[in-house]
Amino acid sequence: MDGGQQRQVDAAAEKFAEAIKESFQAVADSTVSVQQLNAELTQSFFNGVIENLRAQAEQNRSMAGEFVDQQERQREAAWMLTQESVDLHMDFISSMFSYYQEMMQQARRQAGAR
Repeated sequence: MDGGQQRQVDAAAEKFAEAIKESFQAVADSTVSVQQLNAELTQSFFNGVIENLRAQAEQNRSMAGEFVDQQERQREAAWMLTQESVDLHMDFISSMFSYYQEMMQQARRQAGAR
């Protein structure tokens, strides 16, 4: 092979090597871009999960507070109902006692009138 052909082979080899280098560089750049995108997607996913968990925790706290409030209202209502029932029974007993006293006084007056 003469010098001119050798230069052509060297130039072709150099172009081939440069093309391979650019191809590998493109693959490497693409891989880095895909890795960055995967990292962003993973971070976005976990941020979404964390936000959902926070929202659910807040909702659970709110519902627990409402449940406690409902229990307190039920306790107050039960106490008021019990108090009303006791008051009604006391009024009934008092009226029975008053009726008994009245009957006794009437009987004494009638017995004294004779």
